[in-house]
Amino acid sequence: MNATWMDSSRFFGQAGRVDARRALASRPGLSFLETSGGRVRVRHVPSESGPRLLLATDGPNVIEHTDALLRELDGRADVVVFEPPGTGASEPASGFDFTLAAFVRACGDVLAKVGPRTLVFPCYLGFIGQQLAREMGEQVTRLVTPQTPAWADLGTWADGVDRRRVVRTPFLGQALMTLRRRSVAESWYRASASDRRFREPFLAAANEAFSLGGCFCLASLMQGFERSAPPSREPLSIPVAIPWGAKDRTHRRSTPTRSFPNADVITFDDCGHCPDLEDPRRFATWLLDWHGETR
Repeated sequence: MNATWMDSSRFFGQAGRVDARRALASRPGLSFLETSGGRVRVRHVPSESGPRLLLATDGPNVIEHTDALLRELDGRADVVVFEPPGTGASEPASGFDFTLAAFVRACGDVLAKVGPRTLVFPCYLGFIGQQLAREMGEQVTRLVTPQTPAWADLGTWADGVDRRRVVRTPFLGQALMTLRRRSVAESWYRASASDRRFREPFLAAANEAFSLGGCFCLASLMQGFERSAPPSREPLSIPVAIPWGAKDRTHRRSTPTRSFPNADVITFDDCGHCPDLEDPRRFATWLLDWHGETR
């Protein structure tokens, strides 16, 4: 049973509520791009030097969560960051089914307009990045997938965060996320952040996005990925790295060294689910060094 249509419905789901004017006024360099998955919010922080990066946000994180990381990269990398369909101000289009293939098409539309780039695609987005590297190799120079587990570990992770399968139950999950996305986001940060000092500012940024009508379509995402075919595990011809936050309690049973063949695993011992956001200075330093950039 497929209920992902609910989240693209202006009557039953999370679409059609975003205050576009306020969403674009939040930070400099914001705009919308049209994709096959809907209109997505994008921020560009240009630089004439350094690597060209494309960052995707992993809901309930939104563009505003990347402020500290962007400050660390300012003048040292040309950065585009965007919210995928169903996250923040990026409302899913009618018919967007939240499968891996649908996300690949939509994120590929963004990449086609701003590439070539190194992709920094965390968590579930890492699987999308892997597929983009196969289908759009000329546009993907390197791949960074923070906190992306092996596909085989994804079900274990889902069972841990949704023990009663409420979020993964069609219709019920969509209704829950529409009505209670603030409380779900609070629970998520409590479980995934390494330290309580991150929980309050992370939640505040998410709640600000919700106040603008922002999306957090976790139910449709989890249901769509359950219906998706496993991605290829054939090694890629480009450098691949997996920064891994060791204090992420939601991934206690995930093994990062199994995530993807020939990938470098960089452990952030003091970080949780978002090493790029919890320790942006170290993450930026590592990322630039990995590109061979001198500071």
